[in-house]
Amino acid sequence: MKKCKDFCDQLSDYLDKELGARECVLIQEHLEKCAPCALIFEGLKTTVIVCSEGISDEVPEEVKMRLKEFLRTNCTAE
Repeated sequence: MKKCKDFCDQLSDYLDKELGARECVLIQEHLEKCAPCALIFEGLKTTVIVCSEGISDEVPEEVKMRLKEFLRTNCTAE
């Protein structure tokens, strides 16, 4: 069984459609059941969209701090 960190490590490849069908299904199933990973994935998708559209507004410092704390708490290597 994979841990959340294993799924988080594959989210970029999943978003870029660089994974096989089986891995995609496993990630989709995990995202449906795991709110923290789904939140990380939504943040990653938003980041990709913002970067691709060239939006240059800075992220508020409070949001940066909250995101860093969330990642430290939920996506640390065990």
